[in-house]
Amino acid sequence: MFSGETEVTLQELVEEIVANIDKYNLDDCLQDIAENINSFLGTDSCYFFLLEPHSNELSIAAAVGQGKEHGYKARIKVGEGIVGYCAEQKRTLVFSDTNGDGEHNKEMGKKEELLTSEIYKNVKLVAVVPLIAFEDLIGVIEVQKRSEGALKHDLRALQPLVNIVALAVPRRTTDESFAKLAEICIRFLEEKDEYTHGHSLRVMKYCMLIADKISMPGKDKSELRICSLLHDIGKVIIKDSLLHKKGRLTVSEYETIKMHPTIGSNITGKISHSLARKILSHHERFDGKGYPEGRKGNDIPLISRIIAIADAFDAMTSARPYREKMPVANAVGEIKRNSGTQFDPFLAKAFSELSEEGSIGIVRI
Repeated sequence: MFSGETEVTLQELVEEIVANIDKYNLDDCLQDIAENINSFLGTDSCYFFLLEPHSNELSIAAAVGQGKEHGYKARIKVGEGIVGYCAEQKRTLVFSDTNGDGEHNKEMGKKEELLTSEIYKNVKLVAVVPLIAFEDLIGVIEVQKRSEGALKHDLRALQPLVNIVALAVPRRTTDESFAKLAEICIRFLEEKDEYTHGHSLRVMKYCMLIADKISMPGKDKSELRICSLLHDIGKVIIKDSLLHKKGRLTVSEYETIKMHPTIGSNITGKISHSLARKILSHHERFDGKGYPEGRKGNDIPLISRIIAIADAFDAMTSARPYREKMPVANAVGEIKRNSGTQFDPFLAKAFSELSEEGSIGIVRI
């Protein structure tokens, strides 16, 4: 991952975690992320505390930066001190005057403990952030700053990364965890574009409807869920000016946008070759006139053919800078009209039947 000495953006951290999440053991992963949190926030120290299984205690799992030699007790009870109080309350707290009369110090009623703790000697600011996944407490991140001045970024800007850590580190072995990780990444990455905000989540929900309609096996359905969430991840490194352009793209600009399946495939290929194959093919056409490889018919993975329909439907029913959104009935009509050419006829028929059953509507995110 990035060096802690390098200035990095939150988006770069998110992208790097997505690409490397399967390559790190727990200790190395936390250590690297702690270094980058220090860089991002301009803090001097970062600590990770994880809740011990089947206990009410936290133990330190990573320590980076100045002051780490002070150390903590082997176990910190939930409710004890700054870290334990954050765990108990499950909310972010900032102590900007650990040697003074801070509001949070009064709230805790533990001012004397804070003032006398060797850990906070010469520390000007302490911030603690809970790690929560599936509404369960996983642990706490604490950062310390020894110089005067505020954090370089609002702690709220760190929340997507905190959520990713909470999901990816302790529970990254399950499909459910990875799908949740993908969802959080996409929610964050799509925030930058008001016109595509929520697109991948809506595509995922339409894909799930199609999967249920055709009785797709559970294992394939799980892979479809992840692929549909990540199908446009290649767009994250395409210039914002293209994604935000208020007008039709030039031929050259369109060719740049068309690179996103390949870019997405390269990114997800570091996680799974199977995911990468499906993401690469989500803009192929049933008649072989799609891109990037010109695959045709059943040579296109089934998951990619499903995403193609859901992706097109959401694109048509969402407003863009250069056009109004299309009514649902008209968009479904376009899917039917392009059955056998752009879209798999079997899947297009299934989608049409879902519409007739009243199952297709605009998903609200």
